[in-house]
Amino acid sequence: MEDCLNTSVVEFYNATAGSYDQLYRDEQFSKYAFLQEKSLLAGFKRVLDAGCGTALLFDYMTGNEAGNFNVYVCMDASEGMIREALSKVRDPRFISIVAFIEETPVIDDYFDIAYSITVWDNLEDKRRALSELKRVAHIVVVSQHYKSTSPTPGSIDPSFQEIGFRVDRFFVYIQGDK
Repeated sequence: MEDCLNTSVVEFYNATAGSYDQLYRDEQFSKYAFLQEKSLLAGFKRVLDAGCGTALLFDYMTGNEAGNFNVYVCMDASEGMIREALSKVRDPRFISIVAFIEETPVIDDYFDIAYSITVWDNLEDKRRALSELKRVAHIVVVSQHYKSTSPTPGSIDPSFQEIGFRVDRFFVYIQGDK
């Protein structure tokens, strides 16, 4: 599992988990508002938040009329981030998993949608991560920081189409576009 993500990245997020919401909440909420404007937030019953951090997306969805899901899986490689998420979320629909995106421990085609917001540049094996997300979800949304020098999701897998920009560049895959 350590081959999937630089250990120092996990250690960084473990160390900053307690202050993450205070530092990044407004910026992340701006990105989620963009997804809501694009009709990519509400109406999905099974949601995967891959690289969920402290569950800010869950907070946004449940507070903005997008929390009509049945299952919300918060998956992150950082145990510290998952602990922080669990300290604030008390919802029976919320399930947490400590795992790397490149090794998503979920059956094929389980999720209606998978989000991977602000995780792209931390992935060791981007192609494998995209493949895993496509394997488990019908729709996949990936964001890449606008200053990133990494290849885009669309350049690695052309089935990911860029849909716009709000702090990050956003790419979407819809099953059937394989």
